[in-house]
Amino acid sequence: QKKGAHDRVVETPENAPRLFDLISPANYAITPALYLAVGNTLVAPDLETASRWAYEYKKRWRVVTLDGKLIETAGTMSGGGKTVRRGGMRVGNSRAQIAVAPGEDEEEIIERMSQQVDNLRAQIQNSRDRRRTIKDELRKLTKAVKSLETSLPKLLLEIEGCDTTREELTKLVPELRIQCEVSAEDLKKVKKLQSKVEESKLNMKSCVELATQLEKVVAKLQKDIMDAGGPRLKKQKKKCEKILEQLNQAEKTLNSAKVDITSSKKAATKAQKTIRTISQQIQTCETLLTEKTAEFKKLESEALAVIQAYEQVKEVEEKKRIALESASSEAEELKKSESEIGLIEIDLVGKVDALKQQISECQKKKGLWEKEITALNEVEDEFDIDDEDDQNESQSSNEKEDRVDDSLEHVEMTDADGSSSEEAEKKSTSLVLSYKALEKYDREDLKETIITLQNERNVLAKNANMGAIAEYRKKEADYLSRVCELDQVTEERNTARREHEELRRQRLEMFMDGFGVITLKLKEMYQMITLGGDAELELVDSLDPFSEGIVFSVRPPKKSWKNISNLSGGEKTLSSLSLVFALHHFKPTPLYVMDEIDAALDFKNVSIVANYIKERTKNAQFIIISLRNNMFELADRLVGIYKTHNASKSIAINPKSFILPANKRSSRKSTTALADATNNTSSSNDLSNDKAPRQSTRSQADSFMA
Repeated sequence: QKKGAHDRVVETPENAPRLFDLISPANYAITPALYLAVGNTLVAPDLETASRWAYEYKKRWRVVTLDGKLIETAGTMSGGGKTVRRGGMRVGNSRAQIAVAPGEDEEEIIERMSQQVDNLRAQIQNSRDRRRTIKDELRKLTKAVKSLETSLPKLLLEIEGCDTTREELTKLVPELRIQCEVSAEDLKKVKKLQSKVEESKLNMKSCVELATQLEKVVAKLQKDIMDAGGPRLKKQKKKCEKILEQLNQAEKTLNSAKVDITSSKKAATKAQKTIRTISQQIQTCETLLTEKTAEFKKLESEALAVIQAYEQVKEVEEKKRIALESASSEAEELKKSESEIGLIEIDLVGKVDALKQQISECQKKKGLWEKEITALNEVEDEFDIDDEDDQNESQSSNEKEDRVDDSLEHVEMTDADGSSSEEAEKKSTSLVLSYKALEKYDREDLKETIITLQNERNVLAKNANMGAIAEYRKKEADYLSRVCELDQVTEERNTARREHEELRRQRLEMFMDGFGVITLKLKEMYQMITLGGDAELELVDSLDPFSEGIVFSVRPPKKSWKNISNLSGGEKTLSSLSLVFALHHFKPTPLYVMDEIDAALDFKNVSIVANYIKERTKNAQFIIISLRNNMFELADRLVGIYKTHNASKSIAINPKSFILPANKRSSRKSTTALADATNNTSSSNDLSNDKAPRQSTRSQADSFMA
């Protein structure tokens, strides 16, 4: 599982708890998102400790208190207020009630549960501490494993180098044994030297005896010299010594007195200067004092005026404060009245909507009643009502009922678009109301009520925004299109980010693979060139190798490890050539140009490098500028640069065409024959002529044998 920033151990000031550690999510997969939202925010009990943690350490921390006050890393503080919001992170709004037995006391149960909570908190803290220690140990162990993995191939290569040196040394042992055997001539020389040693010892004894005799004579002579003057001479010597001592002391006191005199003169001059400066300063201070006293008196007078003004302002401020309190109370009352008015307005809007619905229903009923009234008027015109004859009344009532039924059917046909509930209501009202009941209503009053309802409807229609629904749908469509565009852009960003991360990973893998191959080949090449040395490439930052770079360290034969900048010229040349050959092994280049790479090398190393270029690099072309015979003797082509008549000329030859027979072949003779051949073909001065300012031999290893 890949670790992220939320898994790191963070050292907090005074071991303060983090808000991220105090939150335990139900799903572990959301912890990265939770850490992204919360970060390394600390939880403090009060504002004083929060400000101490946030500001008094090297790093600024984001701290939140239990009261809800937040201190950002920029220094801003937010939160607080009269009301504290609680319960925002609960799973449910209801808490589980604790069941209490009738015989138990609630306080005891609460104490017991609080003890359990404290124990659980201590266990959680211990587990967190253990987790941190385990994580630290795991990091240390991973670092140790990585260091051991890197040191393992080094040790294997060192073992291989030791094996090779051991084999070479075992081969040299018999030769050294042969050399250590003593021959007969050596024994004779030893005997002669022993006889000479004995003779020299005898001579030394005689010389020692003569030296002792001479020392005795010298001691006697010294005594005679000391006793020659007698006691008078000794007394005079003592007096002279005392006088000399007194003279030396007098000279010392005189010198010290001279020094004291000069120093006192200098001090006197300095004291006079300081007295002058002090007197001047006293005068300036007196003038400043008079000025300051005058200014002080002015300031006292001004301060009294300011104090009186301050008292007046304070009185005004108290009055204004009282007025402000009354105004704030009035504002609060106005806010309350405004909220009440808002509630009333909402009620009125609801009532208006209800009235609109009633108006629409009344309009529908109005049409129905108008149709019924017309039908009843027609019935009155056609038939005469006879109050005396009951039969006619019954017949007329039956006909009226038939007419009412016909009119209701007509109304049902016309209002086919209405709802079934409204049709049922019309039927019920038409059947319940009779002609006598209709006579109670006045037609003019109904018309006036209809006109007032229509006016109210028109007023409401003017104030209503009929295009609000269309605007809402338009904005909703625009919002959905923007959301689709945002989703597309985020998807493209995520794909680009994934591609970028994949490319970085591939780059790191390819670099580390090539780095491992080059380091192993570098060790091999340096051991081969130096016959027992060691070289190593190390990453400064193994986690991010592209940020810091690479350290190239070398251990020459029979020496300690050194950085390449601390090596000599020849050692730098060998180490850089071994690195070039290792890079050639990893990724061959078709052409190499080298300028006097053998200038700082000795005979042995020049021959090693030349043979390696000749034998091993078969798949590349080397152009080498060299002044050493061991280098250009192995070249496939020789290009000589020389000067005649103040003009540079060149000549190219094939050394293989100047090979001598086998019985006369040697390296020295071949080089001289080659030089003679070049002189004969060029008909010019010799390449080593003193008149030429610089005559170099360019060696080209044209090794196209791959």
